[in-house]
Amino acid sequence: MQCIRMGLLWLAVSLMASPVWSAPLTDFLVSVGKPGAKVTIDRVVEEGKLVVSVQDAKGQPVLGLARTDFALAQLGKQANVTSVMPFDEKFDVPLNFVLVFDNSDSMRKRNAVEPLKEAAEELLRIIRPIDKVSLIVFDKNNTIPVGGRAFHLKVLKSSDVAEMRSFLDTAYSSKQVTYETWLFEAMLAGYDLLKKIPAEEQKFMIVFSDGEDFGSSVKFEAVEQAAQGLPEFGAYAIDFMPGEEQLPALQRFASASKGTIWKAKDSSNLLPIFKEVAISFQKFYLLNYLFPPKGSLSVEPASLTIEEVKTIDASPMLGHIYFAEGSSEIPAHYLTPGSGQADFNEQNLKDTLDKYYQVLSVLGKRLAANPAATITLVGCNANRGVEKGNKELSLARARAVQEHLQANWGIAADRMTLEARNLPAMPSTSRLEEGRADNRRVEIHSDAPEVLDLVRSTYIAFKADTTMLTIKPVAASDYGFTRWQMTVANNAGSIIERTGNGAPPPVIVSPIGTRGFNSLAQGGNLQVNLTAQDAKDQSLELAATPVQVNFIQTRKQMSQQQDLLVQEKYALILFDFDSDKIGASNQTIVAEIVGRIRELPQASVSIVGHSDNIGKPEYNLKLSERRAKAVYDQIIELYGSDDAGRITYKGVGADEPLYENVSPETRAFNRTVTIILEYKSDV
Repeated sequence: MQCIRMGLLWLAVSLMASPVWSAPLTDFLVSVGKPGAKVTIDRVVEEGKLVVSVQDAKGQPVLGLARTDFALAQLGKQANVTSVMPFDEKFDVPLNFVLVFDNSDSMRKRNAVEPLKEAAEELLRIIRPIDKVSLIVFDKNNTIPVGGRAFHLKVLKSSDVAEMRSFLDTAYSSKQVTYETWLFEAMLAGYDLLKKIPAEEQKFMIVFSDGEDFGSSVKFEAVEQAAQGLPEFGAYAIDFMPGEEQLPALQRFASASKGTIWKAKDSSNLLPIFKEVAISFQKFYLLNYLFPPKGSLSVEPASLTIEEVKTIDASPMLGHIYFAEGSSEIPAHYLTPGSGQADFNEQNLKDTLDKYYQVLSVLGKRLAANPAATITLVGCNANRGVEKGNKELSLARARAVQEHLQANWGIAADRMTLEARNLPAMPSTSRLEEGRADNRRVEIHSDAPEVLDLVRSTYIAFKADTTMLTIKPVAASDYGFTRWQMTVANNAGSIIERTGNGAPPPVIVSPIGTRGFNSLAQGGNLQVNLTAQDAKDQSLELAATPVQVNFIQTRKQMSQQQDLLVQEKYALILFDFDSDKIGASNQTIVAEIVGRIRELPQASVSIVGHSDNIGKPEYNLKLSERRAKAVYDQIIELYGSDDAGRITYKGVGADEPLYENVSPETRAFNRTVTIILEYKSDV
């Protein structure tokens, strides 16, 4: 593989004039995977597109190259060659040709007119509609102005091959052939035409001469002077003179521009030479290239430990049943199996949400067990749209709950008072659909504490040493990014999916426990991947080192007679929307927690405030901190001290939700403070 370092001149091409960007000659490196091949950068068309020529050691064009044969770099920065087009009708860069044909009478005398026309067809065959061609012949009866002089020439500017063929037929007719030659004038006129072409475009002059110059009003030195400083220029000469010696003027013309000269001793040489001239243009290739996006991806922490924990759970009894817009039908997720069975046992329920969706069963069982207890069912609506002022709908919702308890649990209707109102007494914001969904509910109230008491159970839960992943993408593209997607998955499937427009943010923080740590524990290591598309539709795919998931099982600890980790979990759920006030119904819970703190001096106590995702994150974080502080202050007041700091509190806002904020129920349970007592036990 032979590489030729070349400088590139970048021109921003647009309808309006734009500044030119240039680079040092040593900035670029183009190579091709063919032994002995020489690559030359001939023209930069625009950013990401350039014309190169490839020749073998003998100077012959190398044909049939594909995208995978080329490599390109700028200042050591590797580019992807996205496509390669050889010189044919798909090569969408125009070339500029000046063709000088000697039509002196000696061509007729040497019986070379027809062989020349046949040979010229090889050259005309490579002309494409996008190319710009000027044909110059001698004309004894006509002159054209060039540089203030009158030259005996005739010029055709065309890209129509048929028109060029007709022009040559006329030029070599008996009426048009000349007895004098104005070769230097023709070449000087050719240079004058080429200098009017934009500097960055490629230019070629092909000169066919049948003899010496015997008529020009200028010397060859004028031709040489005109050639100086002509950029992107290639010279080709065909010397149709008998003998071995080359015409000095043509030799100097070709060598001055590192061009090529052919010697045709007789007319039989014309066809193969013109074929060779035409084939020489097959050395050109149009390369389209892009610099690929690059980046890296890291994730913290590198490992995650999930532990089975014996959990003594005291979950709140949220006395709300939420309804669909405009509906008084109890949603199906409240009507779970067992909702009317006498053997229903709330102590078999796990997790706060599991307990909540069985709220009608819990309520029915408790009312049946406490025949003196009564409840009030307050139907509410969102007071917007179809629910605006619709207290009848509110009443229908309350009646639906009453009828369910009556039909499935045998609760007498006179034990259930119905009320109807528009918005709840403590409504969520009506500006957002999430808030309006929160307001479409039936509230359950009771003076009997046993009806809305905590739902208690003991079960094995799963605890992780972290609930968040911090993902740090580093991504760069010369063209800018349009969109990105990040996923976290394990053997069980997708866990987190995040998408966005533009470039990936430098830091992505995501909770990983919202779908339960049980599935995380069973699913193996976490694989974090990020893909990004840039403005050129190139894809960047990044993968981080997998997060190691370690799973500690209680069964193994028991068999090894190790102490078990126990957590007692309490939640104060009755925080109203945008409130940090502890309701009276939570006083008993707080007193119970303080009693357990005294009984368990070895236990650490953590108080964590949460919020839903309605509103600005900064505000929600401060709200959750106020909630946690309110509970902390009340516990310390009852306990008497913070016991050397073993009781701590913090707020996490909506950044670490207990449940995904996708429904009124989950948002309600995220408006909470959790208190966890954690200790070791051999029981």
